[in-house]
Amino acid sequence: MNKEISLERILFDVIMFFDRNKRLIISMTLFAIIGVFLFQKLKPSFYETTAIATSGISEYEGIEISEDDDMRNQRMAINLINDLQLDVDKEDYEALIKKITNLSFEQASQIKFIEAEPLLRQDKDEKFHNTSDFQINLLVWDAKIIEDIQQGLVDYFERNTYIDEYWIQFKEGNENLKTSIKKEIEDLQRFRDELITKESLTEISNSSNYLASNNEQTIANDIIILEERKRKIERDIKLIKPLSFSKPFTQTTVAEREVLVWGTAIGFVAFILSIIIAIIREVKQKSLKETK
Repeated sequence: MNKEISLERILFDVIMFFDRNKRLIISMTLFAIIGVFLFQKLKPSFYETTAIATSGISEYEGIEISEDDDMRNQRMAINLINDLQLDVDKEDYEALIKKITNLSFEQASQIKFIEAEPLLRQDKDEKFHNTSDFQINLLVWDAKIIEDIQQGLVDYFERNTYIDEYWIQFKEGNENLKTSIKKEIEDLQRFRDELITKESLTEISNSSNYLASNNEQTIANDIIILEERKRKIERDIKLIKPLSFSKPFTQTTVAEREVLVWGTAIGFVAFILSIIIAIIREVKQKSLKETK
C-alpha cells in the first residue's frame, strides 16, 4: 500500500513538475529545433551519390587469389581513391588537381567527401568474401561536377606510372599469347586437313581409319579449347582496365541537408537541457523559501 502511494506521489510530482515548467521546456525545445532547421536551410546544401567500380590492378600484378577471396584483390584501387580524401580533409586542392587533372581549383574545392569501400558477399557459412567490385561514395557541393569527377578518376588511374607499366606489360603479354594461340590453331587446322585428305585419298585398314578419326576428333577438341582461350584473352585485354564503372555515379539533383537527423538530435539535447535548467530553478526557489 505504501509503495502504491509512493509511486502515485512520484508520478504526481513528475506531472506537476512538467506542468509548472512546460513553458520553459517547450520554448527551449522548439527554439532549438527551429534554429537547426533555419541553419540547415541557409547553409550550403550538398549532393550525395555512389558508384560501383572494378579495377584490374591485381590482374596486372599477377596477385594470386587467396583461399578467403575468390575474386581479384581491390585493395590498391580502394587505397588510391581514399588517398584523395586526405587532400580534401586538408583542403589541399592544389595537390588534388594534380591527381584529378581535368578539374579546376574551383571544382576541386566543391568536393566534400570521397571514399571507396569493398563490396563483400556472404556465403552459406556466413563468412564474408571480397568481390571484384567496390563502391565509391561521393559528396559534393555542386552536382554539375559529378561527371567530371568520374572521368577524372579514370584518368587518375590510367596516368599512374606504376599501374601504367603493369598495364602495358599485361596487354603486350596477352597480345603475344593470343598470337601464339592463333598460330597453334592454324597449325592444328592444317594438320587436321592433312589427315582428312590422306584418309580420303588412301585406302587404309579399319584400325588405321579408327585411329585417324580419333586424331581428327582430338585435334578438333584442342582447337575449340584454344579458341575459347583466345576469346577470353581478347575479352580481358578489352575489359580489364585500371578503373571501369559497372554502375556510374547517379547525376542527382536532390540536395541533402540532414534536417531531420540534426533537428531530432538537437531537439532531444535541448529537451534534456531544459529539464536540467528547470530542476535547478526549482531547487533555487525552494532554498529561497526555506531561508525566509
